[in-house]
Amino acid sequence: MRLSLIFSITSFLTSNLAIAGGNGGHGSVSDLIAPAFNVFVLVSFLVWKLRKPLKESFEKKSDEISNTLERASLKSKEAQMMYENEVRKLNNLNNEIKVIQQQAESDLTLFEKNFVKEVEEKTRKLKNDANQKIVADKKQLVSELNNQLLDQVIAKAKQTIQANKNFQEKTSNKLLKGLH
Repeated sequence: MRLSLIFSITSFLTSNLAIAGGNGGHGSVSDLIAPAFNVFVLVSFLVWKLRKPLKESFEKKSDEISNTLERASLKSKEAQMMYENEVRKLNNLNNEIKVIQQQAESDLTLFEKNFVKEVEEKTRKLKNDANQKIVADKKQLVSELNNQLLDQVIAKAKQTIQANKNFQEKTSNKLLKGLH
């Protein structure tokens, strides 16, 4: 920016000097020697004065560009590594899918076997429990029937004994003999 400003100022000064010459702007070459010397002195002074700031500015820009290029290079390498990693993952994706499917199939087969065993075991236990309950119910019913039968036999025997005086005497005698 400074360089363009300097160039603009020198162009303006030189054009004014050329026009300031006589004869309608058609002067001789010797009219330009003094202004050319002034321009040379001005440009030399500006170069001498601005050389260090311009050099520092260019060096700073150069360093910034170098740093930017280094960061871009690192980012590029990092992106390349990430890309290669993703490509490897994609290449292994089919293998991983097959492994997962095989694992799922083996898990399913194992589950089916365990489920069948479990159902068979529960069925066996239920049959066992049902058989035991049937046997227990049968024993209870037989016992109830025996009790009812015994109650009926006792009731019949009482009726028979009470209806017949001869049986009452025999029963009393047998009971008294059983006590002695």
